[in-house]
Amino acid sequence: MSTIDLVFEGGGAKGMVFIGALDVLFDEAHHTHGRLLGTSAGAITAMALAAGYTVPELNAALTEEDGEGKPIFMSFLGNPPPFDADAIRHSEIRRLLADMNLPLVPDFIESRIDDLIATHLTENVWGRHLFSFVERGGWYSADPFVAWAERKMDEGEVNGRQRQFSKLTLKEFFEQTQVELTLVAADTTWARVLWLNHRTAPDCPVVWAARMSMSVPLLWQEVEWLKDWGPYHTWNPSTQQLEANDITGHEIVDGGLLSNFPIALFLADRPEVAAVVGPAHAKNVLGLLIDESLPVPDRPLRATSSGSAVASMSTLKRLKRLVDTATGAHDNLAKAVFASNVVRLPASGYGTTQFDMTPPEREALVNAGRLAMRSFLSGQSVLEGAPVERDFAASDAATSIANAAALSALGQ
Repeated sequence: MSTIDLVFEGGGAKGMVFIGALDVLFDEAHHTHGRLLGTSAGAITAMALAAGYTVPELNAALTEEDGEGKPIFMSFLGNPPPFDADAIRHSEIRRLLADMNLPLVPDFIESRIDDLIATHLTENVWGRHLFSFVERGGWYSADPFVAWAERKMDEGEVNGRQRQFSKLTLKEFFEQTQVELTLVAADTTWARVLWLNHRTAPDCPVVWAARMSMSVPLLWQEVEWLKDWGPYHTWNPSTQQLEANDITGHEIVDGGLLSNFPIALFLADRPEVAAVVGPAHAKNVLGLLIDESLPVPDRPLRATSSGSAVASMSTLKRLKRLVDTATGAHDNLAKAVFASNVVRLPASGYGTTQFDMTPPEREALVNAGRLAMRSFLSGQSVLEGAPVERDFAASDAATSIANAAALSALGQ
């Protein structure tokens, strides 16, 4: 049995493939995890593992259905809640209406008309989506995700005790679990990656760290960093320590926008990298990469469905294609240079926002993850303590490249 630092790539609904891979890695091969690093769907998986979720528990959580028998993840594509009067009054849409002067109409009458139009827009689902997209940076609200994540972080037991993690900060979560967890987000105000953990963002709630990491740009609303979440700490090479930065009000989105598969951070051996993501206690590092170029055996063909009016909108379809394209841009450096540490999990034919998977579609994807992990472990040569007796440390060349990539990722 080996302890393995795990890196989970982002990929939205395609992250179901992790279930099969982890089933083999943990329950068949009896390995266990060390440090955890995840982006987007990978962040959700990493958070659950840090909370002590077993693979069967994780599978049950990800395949949960609502009261109507629909996959719970479909609720994550939820309609935005109503906007209050103050938000409407100070919205960009309201300002746009004010700039569109109507000839021969007195200003005080035009102002009332503008108020009525803006208010009417938010009284129907299409208008609320438009408001959400323009004002909050995303077509959908992710409030249902936060509610689901908080519920899951308090369900079940770990080490004989009821989970009660939903309201914890990253620092408090680490103190209770002792798991080195880092979730990846992107600060669009600052134009840099955020590595969210108990060192860099101790006062940030763990559930909201996952919420930021999964916030696919333009799809889900951006998250505004709250003052109560404290400063974000970056490594200062001059002082050789982490220093606080006030990012209150910064807009945060999915980490996959800037770093979807940062395996270099766990392969690097520089002390400044360890100061951010934690020290390595074992040589073993595996990256679980969702590979759309690899076919999924026995994948069922999807039936054509018109879906809801909102879901079938041409603009939304373009948005979903954009999301799939952006999240499908893999880290070629990792695939080439760190190939011996990367498990490529098949996901061809599955979409990032395909949260309405049928049970046969999910089963095919999970089984593909199992097959890929079994194949990798049968011929692997990177796990310390594995049957093949070799030195499993990364080569000097790979470590050198990892150090350079990691320092670049940390903004140095």
